[in-house]
Amino acid sequence: MANALSSCQKELLEKEPMDILTDASVWKDPILINAYVLDLYANHRSMDGIYWPDWNWGNFSEPYEQIMHSDEAPTNFGWGPESNWNKGILDAKGGYMEYWEYGQIRSCNVLLEKIVDATVSDEVKQTAIAHTRFIRAFVYFEMVKRYGGVPLILKPQQLGDSLYVFRDTEKKVYDFIAKECDDLWDLLPAKQPDNEIGKATKYAAMALKSRAMLFAASRAKYGEVALNGIVGIPASDADFYWQASADASKKIMDANVFSLFNKYPDKVVNYQRIFLDKDNEEIIMPKKYIANIFAHSTDAFCAPESFKGGWGNHVQPTVELVNAYEMIDGSSGVIDWANVKGIPSVILKNKDPRFHASIFYNGSPWQGDSVVIYYGIKTPGGEVITSGAYMGKSAQGKDSNTPDCSKTGFLMKKFLNPALIRALPYTSDQDWPIFRYAETLLNYAEASYELGNTAPALDAINLIRERAGIAILSSITLEKIRSERRVELAFENFRFFDLVRWRQAVTVLSKPVTTAQPIYDANTLSYYFDVKNPEDFTRAFFPQHYYFPINENRRNNNPNLVENPGY
Repeated sequence: MANALSSCQKELLEKEPMDILTDASVWKDPILINAYVLDLYANHRSMDGIYWPDWNWGNFSEPYEQIMHSDEAPTNFGWGPESNWNKGILDAKGGYMEYWEYGQIRSCNVLLEKIVDATVSDEVKQTAIAHTRFIRAFVYFEMVKRYGGVPLILKPQQLGDSLYVFRDTEKKVYDFIAKECDDLWDLLPAKQPDNEIGKATKYAAMALKSRAMLFAASRAKYGEVALNGIVGIPASDADFYWQASADASKKIMDANVFSLFNKYPDKVVNYQRIFLDKDNEEIIMPKKYIANIFAHSTDAFCAPESFKGGWGNHVQPTVELVNAYEMIDGSSGVIDWANVKGIPSVILKNKDPRFHASIFYNGSPWQGDSVVIYYGIKTPGGEVITSGAYMGKSAQGKDSNTPDCSKTGFLMKKFLNPALIRALPYTSDQDWPIFRYAETLLNYAEASYELGNTAPALDAINLIRERAGIAILSSITLEKIRSERRVELAFENFRFFDLVRWRQAVTVLSKPVTTAQPIYDANTLSYYFDVKNPEDFTRAFFPQHYYFPINENRRNNNPNLVENPGY
């Protein structure tokens, strides 16, 4: 899509300056209409998954926020907004992971109203309408999963209209999204031309429906109804939404257009390359990036200390996530880090290949060298030194020797490009997988299991495990499905909201995360591990946090916006 944007910009240079374009000129020009649609895509934050497409102090973009609000990694900065959220300090003022995007909704509604009388071909009209309806449905999903029922505004509000709108029920919003996605199955193409990849297809619409209906079903089964349905969905509707999610996933699966990426014999390399090989068979819809034109800073901000070109070290996985990865033979991957001793590469050798593709540890090979993470040396006399050197060996590893280096003993490897040596900010061009086929299979497995259909759930999970290179399962449980989802989709913006929709966040996110910091033992020439809480506060997630606050400012502007329970 970035190619399309560049081409469109070139053509626009030959036209009137944008600041003097009249409303009428837009709706008679296919190029300007396409530019309007491209702008809707560009401003849709749900598609900005990659790390730091824009950087502002104290204002981190997703998925960093969602990772730090979950148990995947602690926040790297005590002054960041994530610390307050993780302390349970979320009140009626709001402020964290906000997504009240009615400016974007209005932009969508303006196009949908104006395009009716546009003096362009029906093909141009229908194409613009379809993409705009997709974006609008996606925006509503991002809002409803945070706030519950929100006002469904489907036309541009005028000064003469009542601007004091009421919140619709959560169920009504999900039903709207489902209906839009069903309509878009017929309105959107099966494939975009090469210069338009990144725009929605009919399969992207079904992927959105699969994801949204899974969330609705979870709200119905595990949540509670309050405020006369403004938040919550009746439990009796759970199976309807599970089935809707399963059916949407099955449409994608039956089309045989997408498949799990399985190009490279080395399972570690293969999983890495899912996120590096552009437009591969697993990607249903990407957010497109182009080096030196429209790039981001994933490598600069997430590379290990000794390999960084920017700030580095930002995503530091927890022991909880490390232990979630099974061993290749399917046995438990839980390691008793407080009591184990040895060389990390040996201890972790038989972990799920996805672990080795996603997480750096002490001794991980990288860019012709290795990552070195340890936090001190225990001398023969029993003293642990953390500065200087002992017998010519630095007291700390090169990738853990500053306060901003890994707190946990681990760093994120997933998404990083081994070809980018000391990458600078805004030089990364990895596409972000907005929807990929593995999620479709995981959604299908979960919905099928919840409906009592264990055989298709098992088959879907085993397809993912077989591709990953670990033992397939002979039977399936809901916990196995959730565990598979956790490791397959790690760092991809799922874990926090999965815990929310399963109503597990109060339990999981109200306890400390832990580290396994290697300490080199000069007596045994191996390592033991310092297991502790990397944060200097107590984590807390309260029941009211299953929905975000509407917040005081919005309610002051519109007294008809009732606040969510608990705020």
